[in-house]
Amino acid sequence: MSSPRKEQQQRGRSPGTGPGRARSTADESQFAGDCHLAAGELDAAIRDYRKAVGQDQANPDRRTRLGDAYCLAGESAKALSQYKEAIRTNPRKAEPHYSLAELYRSYGKWQAAVVEYRRAVEYDASNPLYRFKLGKALWECGLKQAAIAETEKAVDLARTDSFYHFGLAEFYSRVGRLEEAITHFQHATIYAPDDPYYAMRLGALLLRCGRTHEAIDVLSTAVRLKKDDPAYHCLLADAYLREGMEAEAVLHYRRAGVLDDYDAVNLSMIRRMVDEEYSRTPR
Repeated sequence: MSSPRKEQQQRGRSPGTGPGRARSTADESQFAGDCHLAAGELDAAIRDYRKAVGQDQANPDRRTRLGDAYCLAGESAKALSQYKEAIRTNPRKAEPHYSLAELYRSYGKWQAAVVEYRRAVEYDASNPLYRFKLGKALWECGLKQAAIAETEKAVDLARTDSFYHFGLAEFYSRVGRLEEAITHFQHATIYAPDDPYYAMRLGALLLRCGRTHEAIDVLSTAVRLKKDDPAYHCLLADAYLREGMEAEAVLHYRRAGVLDDYDAVNLSMIRRMVDEEYSRTPR
């Protein structure tokens, strides 16, 4: 889960506006709430966000912040109330629609989430996170092409962000557009060169497509980045075996050692990425 500060940056948040001293005081309360939230002091954060709402009731940003804190505290009914009041105050503000969509998503209410994500996108069309989340919700509703289209737009808006390239690559792989998936997995590894999971996923797809030599290079990088992962060693060993390099394969099988239950399940999942038609709905 991303930190509250990072989430706020992705969502494009900024301090609310309001008249004169009321705004200054509400900003101070909201800032105090942000600091408490960053420190993991949720009760104190809620207290300060409630204070900010009382000081600046016409500002939907205050209520959205409070609603988000209620969500973190597991008080969904209170969060829902704050989001709806924020939307009533300013229906064309993207942020509360996004937060409401996230709440619906957390309860598996995908169609309701799509409606609110769409509104967030409508009112802030340049936000890649909103489009990405809309794409995920559309996919869950079975609207795969629409999901891909929104995720492509997210990538266009954030071309150097590995996260969006990876998400698009996953969708492409699930509908059999494997060469396009490889391209975007590659972009993900370029923009996040220290992420072993991205490298592993690229290597697994290359192996699935019969590009074994390239897979070995990429999987070697994944192993270097995560030396203690037995599943990664086994997958690299599998690739060496396919290339007829038995000595190297044996070396990495030995380095993997005896897999515990968790690692065995992880390896089984990774091998399915290589061996099966990977077209089912993402979880």
